[in-house]
Amino acid sequence: MFFLRKLSRNRLPKWPISVSAAAAMFGYLAYYDYTWFEFKSGLMPSDTVIVATQNNRSFLKPWSYIKPATNVFTVFDGRSKTTVQDGETLVEYYLYTFYKDPVEGVKTRSYLMNCTRMERASFDKEKPEQMPRIEKIGHSDLMYQTLCL
Repeated sequence: MFFLRKLSRNRLPKWPISVSAAAAMFGYLAYYDYTWFEFKSGLMPSDTVIVATQNNRSFLKPWSYIKPATNVFTVFDGRSKTTVQDGETLVEYYLYTFYKDPVEGVKTRSYLMNCTRMERASFDKEKPEQMPRIEKIGHSDLMYQTLCL
């Protein structure tokens, strides 16, 4: 647009330059929003398993109301440690949550699953003094099926 304005010897108004710049920025933001998940998941090693995804809508991204983009996903790296203690099978593993909004980051959580009692405790590395949250799980739980069966 700037080139067209100069080519017309400044006869064209200035506002199309600002409008086209804003449209280009919003276009790139939408492109980045929709391609981030495929790009990040493509960087993962082949033995990782995506266990959860989250699609978010945002007021500042009006296109997300039409088709929400994946902004958060959780990955299991395929490694776990299994021990048998007092006749109960215990499995320790990590889940990594990748998030994009407002900036990219990773949150690591440690889990201990009791396959015999069908319970899972999660530990937050950032808050080690906090008591673990214990939850009951069912046979349909993806991590139970992956690690216990």
